[in-house]
Amino acid sequence: MKRKYQELLVVLIISFMYLGIFLKPSLIIETGITSINIFKNKLFPAIFPFFVLASLLLELGIANKINKKTNYIFKKIFHVEGNSAFIILISIISGFPSGSKYIANCYQKKEINKKTANYLLTFTHFGNPLFILGTCGLILNNIKLAYKILIIQLLSNLILGIILRPKDIEYSKITIEKHNSTIKEALPKAINEATKLLLFMLGSITFFMFLSKLTISFLNLNSFNAAILTGILDMTSGINMIPSLNTTNFFSGLIILNFITFGSLSVHLQVLNNIKEEDLEYKYFFIGRIIQTAIATIIYTLLSLL
Repeated sequence: MKRKYQELLVVLIISFMYLGIFLKPSLIIETGITSINIFKNKLFPAIFPFFVLASLLLELGIANKINKKTNYIFKKIFHVEGNSAFIILISIISGFPSGSKYIANCYQKKEINKKTANYLLTFTHFGNPLFILGTCGLILNNIKLAYKILIIQLLSNLILGIILRPKDIEYSKITIEKHNSTIKEALPKAINEATKLLLFMLGSITFFMFLSKLTISFLNLNSFNAAILTGILDMTSGINMIPSLNTTNFFSGLIILNFITFGSLSVHLQVLNNIKEEDLEYKYFFIGRIIQTAIATIIYTLLSLL
C-alpha cells in the first residue's frame, strides 16, 4: 500500500511539472538559469575546496592520524569508535552533505560499524561556515547574526549528539586500513569525487526550484508563504528570498536557522544519494533534523530574549 502511494505521488509530481513546462516554459528556463547562478556564485566556491581537501585527507591517510589524535575526546563525549572523530570534525568544517558522504565512505571500508554510522547520521548535519558567514551574512546584512546562526546550529547538533548517544561504547573489531596513495593519485580522485557530489547537488537544487516556482505561480502565493515553501524544498533558494519579506532581524535569522537545521528536501535527497548503496537508514537523519531544528529554535529564542 505504501509503495502504491509513493508511485501515485511521483506520477502527480511528474504530471504537474510537465504541465508547467507546456504552460510556463519561460518560467522553467528562468528557474534553470537562477539555480545555476545560485550554485555558481554561492555554493560551489564555498563547498568545492572543502570537499577536495577532505577527500585528500582520507586518501593520503592523514585522516587516520587526525582520528588518532582526537579519538579519545570524541569517544568520551559521544561514545563512538573507529573513524568517527574524523567524520565529526570534517562535517563541521565542510558542511552538509559531507557528513553523510564520509559516513557512507567509512562504513563501506568497515572503519565504523552500522550502529555508529546510523547514530552519526543524526547529528553530523552542519552548515558550511563559509556559506553561513558569507552568503547568509550578506543576505541578513548582519555579520553578528550570521555568527549567531553558525554557533547555534553547531551547538544544537552537538547537544543532539549527546542526547542520542549510545549508553556505552560498542566495541567491535574495526581495523582502519592505511592508505598509501600519493598526491598524484589522490588529487584527481578527490577532484572527481567532489565534482560528482556537486553536480548531483546542482541537479537536486534545480529540480526542487522548478517544483517550488511552479507551485508558487499556480497558487499565487504571497511572498512569505513563497519563501517558506521554497526553503522547505531548497534551502539556498529559500534563504535568497528572505530580504523580500521585510521582516525583523529576529524572524529573518530564525527562518534561515530553521532552513539550515532542517536542510530542505533538496539536502535530504543528497543525503539519500550518499547512503543509497550502503545498508544505512535515512530515518535517523530525518529524525535528527526534526529534533535539531527544535533545539536550535529554543536556543535562538532564549538568546534573543536575554
